[in-house]
Amino acid sequence: MPRCRIDGRDIDVPSGTTVLEAALDHGIHIQYFCWHPDLPVDGNCRTCMIEVEKMPKLQIACNTVITDGMVVRTDSDKARDAQRTALEFILINHPIDCPVCDQAGECYLQDNYMRYGLYDAKVELEEKVRKRKVVDLGPIMLDAERCVLCSRCIRFEAVVTGTNSFEFVNRGDHTEIATFENRPITHDYAGNLADVCPVGALLSHDFRFKMRVWFLKSHESVCPGCSTGCNVFVDERDGEVQRLRPRRNAEVNKSWLCDPGRALYKEIGVTGRLSGARVRGAGDGTTVGAALDLVAVKLKEAGAASAFLASPQGTNEDLHAFKTLAEAVGGKLDFRVGEPHLKVRERIDHVLQRADRNPNTQGCLDLGLDRDGVGAILDACRAGKVRVLVLQGPELLRVPEAVDAVAKAAFVVVMATHEGAELDRAHCVLPAALWAEVDGTFTNYQRRVQRVRAAVPAPGDARPRWELAAGTLERLGKPLGATSAREIFMLLSGVTPDYGGLDYRAIGAQGRALPLAGGTGARAQEARA
Repeated sequence: MPRCRIDGRDIDVPSGTTVLEAALDHGIHIQYFCWHPDLPVDGNCRTCMIEVEKMPKLQIACNTVITDGMVVRTDSDKARDAQRTALEFILINHPIDCPVCDQAGECYLQDNYMRYGLYDAKVELEEKVRKRKVVDLGPIMLDAERCVLCSRCIRFEAVVTGTNSFEFVNRGDHTEIATFENRPITHDYAGNLADVCPVGALLSHDFRFKMRVWFLKSHESVCPGCSTGCNVFVDERDGEVQRLRPRRNAEVNKSWLCDPGRALYKEIGVTGRLSGARVRGAGDGTTVGAALDLVAVKLKEAGAASAFLASPQGTNEDLHAFKTLAEAVGGKLDFRVGEPHLKVRERIDHVLQRADRNPNTQGCLDLGLDRDGVGAILDACRAGKVRVLVLQGPELLRVPEAVDAVAKAAFVVVMATHEGAELDRAHCVLPAALWAEVDGTFTNYQRRVQRVRAAVPAPGDARPRWELAAGTLERLGKPLGATSAREIFMLLSGVTPDYGGLDYRAIGAQGRALPLAGGTGARAQEARA
């Protein structure tokens, strides 16, 4: 492991580490624009110039690999002068529109100018080169005047999506980025173009002029859009989610997030959220407590003639509580329609999206919730053997071939987050909180357990699914023995293979990968094969 000295600090780094990577990892600031941790090095902005002992010329930190004994100065007069000069060159034709630029508050150029610049412009306003200001590219808005020609967007499309929409056009100080004939961006990763842009040249249509970023509070979580489990930031203000941003996890999604996943924040604050319980024939005003009282009575009467269908949209904590409830009354248990082993790893594209549109199918498999099979449960319903059917989500009520079977159950309970016509098929509807309103964990297709954190409160009386199950258990006289998601995870880690010894602290911000040889999921099967 090479040892180097940066600004007087001795640092040990893995072989192949660049000066910029080492500096950033150890809290030493070096400005940069073109470098990105998940894109090939280009080295075109020249703002990360450093002085390396025994080298006759300044080097760019982003492409200088550390060798043993290397001595680096990022703050010498020579290095600072080069950094300021490179920054000034970038700013020569840059518009002075920070007050109206939507990137203000998270702009590399603005931040670096305040740290390295603070000089007066040497080019008169009328001499500046004019470029296109408002170019509509579908999900992305281009302002060519703000572009610093870092090539991040070009490299992203070349390396990640393979779409190659952007290219440099013109020459000299008239160079700018453009798409062919200004055609719109059409792939599912357009939002990442706004993310990789270090300035306000590429902005998301969805978030443009919506909210100043310094009003937002960010929460770490996981996207529920598919089994990949992309790490995200949930940005909210006053309890209303404004956007989702990718949170870097090199083992899962790197720095990327698909547009369908990015748009999932819109389901959180929409009208039509289920905020109260509903019991057929009871009229309005039924409380969650009264509904749980009724559910407990029905389950106690039905006993083993009850059936439970868990949802892979739920957290591991939801699933464990639901499984405990099923076992308490001796009911049959399964978790989804179809063959989860066949879809959990199937891809939609070569970047992130997977065919399994559930975040926790692997968690269901790991917790052993596919014991009896949904087919057996539906057959039992058709035969009149199921007196109470409890659904952790409304998905089954939307499947045409299952509707007739569900109708044969004497009493149907469903936990749901949104209103919908399918809920009319249930006798009792319980309001459930969404993924951004609960604490817990998801296990992605890699068998990586990751934290989900509540960012905003649930509407009305909606509550986590585990809490609804725990409330029912309490009324059955068989308490769950836990009053929080953290405590439930401790319970499930004690009885679930490969989860032993795990807690929220061990999972951390980047998640914890479980052994491939364990479990019952597709990835484990593939590893064993």
